[in-house]
Amino acid sequence: MKLAANTNLDDALYKWFTQKRAQGEPISGPILCEKAVQFNEKLEGPSNFQASTGWLKRFKSRHGIRELQIQGEKLSADSSAAESFKIKLRDIMNQEKYALENVCNADETGLNWKALPRKTLASRRELAAPGPKISKDRITALACANATGSHRLPMLVIGKSKKPRCFKHVNMSVMPIVYTSQKSAWMDSTIFMEWFTETFIPSVKAHQLKNGKREKTLLLLDNAPTHPSCDVLNEKDEFIKVMFLPPKVTSLLQPMDQGVIETFKRYYRKELLRKLLLEKEEDGEESLIRNHKKIDLKDASYMIGAAWDSVKEQNL
Repeated sequence: MKLAANTNLDDALYKWFTQKRAQGEPISGPILCEKAVQFNEKLEGPSNFQASTGWLKRFKSRHGIRELQIQGEKLSADSSAAESFKIKLRDIMNQEKYALENVCNADETGLNWKALPRKTLASRRELAAPGPKISKDRITALACANATGSHRLPMLVIGKSKKPRCFKHVNMSVMPIVYTSQKSAWMDSTIFMEWFTETFIPSVKAHQLKNGKREKTLLLLDNAPTHPSCDVLNEKDEFIKVMFLPPKVTSLLQPMDQGVIETFKRYYRKELLRKLLLEKEEDGEESLIRNHKKIDLKDASYMIGAAWDSVKEQNL
């Protein structure tokens, strides 16, 4: 690209921009333009300089600046506690000789299992993009895998209904997920203890015996109030130790929050759209809405299983 007409202004503004972003401060286009005018005055630049829309577009193109949605809670996290915990965890792994293969992490997430995208590709002839009513049907999913990505447990899905009609005559043992229920579709200590004793411990044991022998396993969890205490969990199996992350470090240290759950949700959205748009052959303007209403929790369970399997071992 062509260089800026005033390279001093361009360099000064970009340095200011990178310093503010390093501190996590939100920056908008109008703020950049206003700061550019201030810098131009201090640097005694052209008196007729205007930080126009075209100037802003070229400035962003020169430096590869794009707009992102602000996500997560990292700025509110306790970074010092996170650093201390990393040292503590490294020492424990060295002392107890935990192999990465036997270090696991589990984390819950909410999933709006019938929600359709709010963005779409559109032709230049379309003035608007009408869509269906936003679905708020939510379940809770628990993802768990080891640090090497070689062992992922089936997703635990928590719905509101104890016996969904769509599961009638379905052999739950062959389902790609483990289903349970709670009146608000949230995790609670009873459900977590049931998952820990009936799913996690047997699955880890079977995986290790398949590879030769039982070994000590470390499970990392956040300190959510729905998780039973470490003392209670550690009594269930002599080979398994549970360790909680410190408060206010989940966004920094929770492994599943570093892109795994986000990747899973994107794969799930892809599975949902594929089922609605590619597998169905009904024609007509209302086909999408009609097919969307037919999606039930059984369909969602298979799509969750497919999406979880699609998460690559490298990503885990």
